[in-house]
Amino acid sequence: MSPLKTLSDKETAYRRAVRDLSNSKNNNYYYKIETISKDFYIHIEVPGTDPGPKSIDDIELLFTNDNIVNLRCEARVTLPPPPFCVQKNCINGNMDQRRRVEDIARILGLPSADYERMTQTAKWSPIFFNSDRVPGFEYDDY
Repeated sequence: MSPLKTLSDKETAYRRAVRDLSNSKNNNYYYKIETISKDFYIHIEVPGTDPGPKSIDDIELLFTNDNIVNLRCEARVTLPPPPFCVQKNCINGNMDQRRRVEDIARILGLPSADYERMTQTAKWSPIFFNSDRVPGFEYDDY
C-alpha cells in the first residue's frame, strides 16, 4: 500500500490523527496506541491474523514534511502468505494486514498518495491466468 497523503501541514495532520485514533469507535480494537510527538510518530498494536493471544500486529505511522504519512504493518507472529490472489487489489502478502492499514487510513480520513492514479489508470490482473503483455517489454518467440 502506498503512503497516505495529508491535506494540511504535518503538525496539524499529526494532532488530528492522534485525536481521531483516540476517539475512534474502533478504540476497543486497538491493544495500545503510543505516540512520540517530537518525531510525529504513532505506534498502534492490533490483533494479528494468527488466532491466539500472542498474535499482535504493529502498525506504525510517520508524518513527514512532504504531506505524506508513511505506514508500516509488521506481524509479530507470521503466517505463510496465501498461494494466490483472486480478489481485486490483492497483493503478494497478507490481505488481513492490508485491511488493518486501510482501516487506519479510513479512520484518519486520509487517501493513499496514489489514489487518483490507481482509480483512473491502474489495471488489476490476477497473477495466475494472466495474459497481459507488459508495455515496452520484448518477448522472444521460442
